[in-house]
Amino acid sequence: MAEYYFSARVDSDTTLCIAPLTDRRIELSGEHIEDTSGYFLYKVKGGCEPGEVEILARLTSEEAAFRLKRMLALE
Repeated sequence: MAEYYFSARVDSDTTLCIAPLTDRRIELSGEHIEDTSGYFLYKVKGGCEPGEVEILARLTSEEAAFRLKRMLALE
């Protein structure tokens, strides 16, 4: 599965993303994730160097990532 990254600004400090999770983003979320494969829908707060990550959903296929991207109008 090729890695894609889609995002959209929610406000001046928050971005909504669909992408694979990096170890750093998982650490910032404070969650323990057994299976990090696939794509995740998550919010980041804090600009270029986020200070907070909230994981909203896990997407198990590339097709699901593209469908959700279209539904949420992410770029």
